[in-house]
Amino acid sequence: MTTETNENQPAKTNGQQPPKGQPRVVRNPNDVAGLVMMQIDAINGKKDELTIAIKSMTDLTKQLVRVYAEQAQTIQKLAERVKTLEDKVTEN
Repeated sequence: MTTETNENQPAKTNGQQPPKGQPRVVRNPNDVAGLVMMQIDAINGKKDELTIAIKSMTDLTKQLVRVYAEQAQTIQKLAERVKTLEDKVTEN
């Protein structure tokens, strides 16, 4: 037995959300604006979260670069001091 489906006919969901992967059926054109605004709000929320995450990562990266530079400078000074001490030992 075959059943014909009409693509223009809304799916019957008995008030439940359609399963994932199936598009939501909008019966009232006025609902489209509400759905679009909900999606825009969701996108703006995610953009805000992403902006905060990027700022946090930028701040952390700046701190790491500063600490790395300080450590590199300390290592360079220690290497110069070791070389100076080695030169003194070889002179004697």
